[in-house]
Amino acid sequence: MSAKTKNLILISSFAVFFVLGYFIIIYAYGYQFDFENLNWQKTGSILIGTNLNDIEIYIDDRLKGTTSLISNTFTEKNLLPGEYSIRIKKKGFQELDKNVGVQSGEVVQLFHIYLPDSDEIKSFIAKQKNEETEPVYFINKTNGFLYKNLGDNKFEKISSESVFIKDFSVSQLDNNIYLASKDTKAPGVFLLTDGEWKQIHEIATTELLLSPDKKKLAIVSPNEINILWQKDDSEPPYFKNRHKELVLRIGEKIEKAFWFETNWHLIYLTANGETHFIELDSTGGRNDLVI
Repeated sequence: MSAKTKNLILISSFAVFFVLGYFIIIYAYGYQFDFENLNWQKTGSILIGTNLNDIEIYIDDRLKGTTSLISNTFTEKNLLPGEYSIRIKKKGFQELDKNVGVQSGEVVQLFHIYLPDSDEIKSFIAKQKNEETEPVYFINKTNGFLYKNLGDNKFEKISSESVFIKDFSVSQLDNNIYLASKDTKAPGVFLLTDGEWKQIHEIATTELLLSPDKKKLAIVSPNEINILWQKDDSEPPYFKNRHKELVLRIGEKIEKAFWFETNWHLIYLTANGETHFIELDSTGGRNDLVI
């Protein structure tokens, strides 16, 4: 072999090495070639956190793997920017569907995925039946002021503003006093602030429920449920204090609702006897399962 040929082979080897090294580095930094748009694009990822291990994760109808045994999580990296359909399933459980948009250099975080077991939900509901207790707060029908029952026939005046409405309930949740009204003349939710009632919701309300972590207030109406954030959230989707979001609106009457222990799911019962398990985190679409 001539010296010229040897030099050519050596130069070609170096060229191939550097070209391959370049592509390896580009790939390592999260770039892929987009054959549809004929350019290099920085990729994104999807991170899924669930309540169970060995849950199958399908992306665009392709099985990509399962959640880990230790952390119950799954990560799919190096995804070109675009829309992706996700199916989350495990034998014996109802599957969940999500549709997410992956952005360049960003991670789509689905942290509040929960596959419920029907027996688990039924047992949870059975434990929520609280014994009826005498109301601590009441509104005097004569003067319209709010009073607190201190016991031993002693009462403390709480409000400085009179209200004269029918069909309401008063409750103290995390040191805040709320009035939930179904009265057609003054429907909604009112928060007692400096002795006066400030309206924070304008739809007839049957029930107010504070989440176990005391960060969210569920406002339950005959046909809809809204969530009002009471504190800033330190996890995705990072809602701020006083953020309000409509979670559900249906034609069927809502008979009863419960917070589930995750703080990101609600259980509600309808007039036709159905039990629903609904997600609060709407990232990728909100699943409303019939149990």
